[in-house]
Amino acid sequence: MGRLVAVCMLVAAGFASVPAWAETGRPVLIGSGEVTGYYYPAAGALCRVLNKEAPGGQTCAVLPSSGSAANLAALRAGTVELAVVQAQAAQFAQAGTGPFKEIGPFAELRAIMSLPGESVLVLARQGAGIESLADLKGKRVNLGRPGSFQRAMAEATLDAAGLSEGDLAPAVELELSEQTPELCEGNIDAAIYTGFHPMPEAEMAVSECDAQPIAIKSKTLESFLKHHAWVTHASVRKGSYDGVKDDIASLQVRALLVSTTRMSGETTHDWLKAIHANFTALTHLHPVLRGLTKADSARDGIPIPLHDGADKFYGETGLK
Repeated sequence: MGRLVAVCMLVAAGFASVPAWAETGRPVLIGSGEVTGYYYPAAGALCRVLNKEAPGGQTCAVLPSSGSAANLAALRAGTVELAVVQAQAAQFAQAGTGPFKEIGPFAELRAIMSLPGESVLVLARQGAGIESLADLKGKRVNLGRPGSFQRAMAEATLDAAGLSEGDLAPAVELELSEQTPELCEGNIDAAIYTGFHPMPEAEMAVSECDAQPIAIKSKTLESFLKHHAWVTHASVRKGSYDGVKDDIASLQVRALLVSTTRMSGETTHDWLKAIHANFTALTHLHPVLRGLTKADSARDGIPIPLHDGADKFYGETGLK
């Protein structure tokens, strides 16, 4: 009971100080996300696999959190040993840039594996004359609120297409919840949805006003991806939305399972060995994990250095 109370206090404190019992005799802790989100069940799936094998007699447990920033803070403090974080956040934290500029570089941060993340879906209203990303030029496109993840991905999508905000009609800055009604009423020509598909907001746009998906393809796409390691190719799968009969080319920001150099290479190697021994089972433990391959998990969307143990494992298995 004492340990349970301590874990609850740890969560309530946002992964604050490390209690004495946290140093020994407890499961490895994975910082995840909100219980209703994706990172929490993804971390739970990883724990189920690791607990089945219990490499070295070590088990794991999942801690909910408010997301990537809280998880990265917990890793810095040594409160958790593993965390699921967004790839871009990991890159910023490792380099000490963006929102992590004040706290400085997290040089010890290391990647263990890549997981599926949030994908972009561009929807255009009927009659807008938009059949490709290039057709967004001069159109009314909602980019989302400044500073939001939605906005960051909208700007990345434009950049990948060789466009900028200045190429659009005056930029629209609606919340995600506001853009579908405005699209259906014809007040904007296109909207950009980023998340785990199907998204309720996008479903409404497709079903209520027959909004059309636009494939993310352009001559500048490969150059963009080469210079933005945190973004990868993706697709919104056919059947995700009514009437969508083919996969739709998309972009994705991967989630990463990360740790630090404080974790031994041997331990990391053994954990990956256990995960790969049960990889098919892992991908069936949550719908978003389906379709993940071993090759994807070893390479895609990883913008920070691999942990030594992961590097060794992927080298042994031919996945590097």
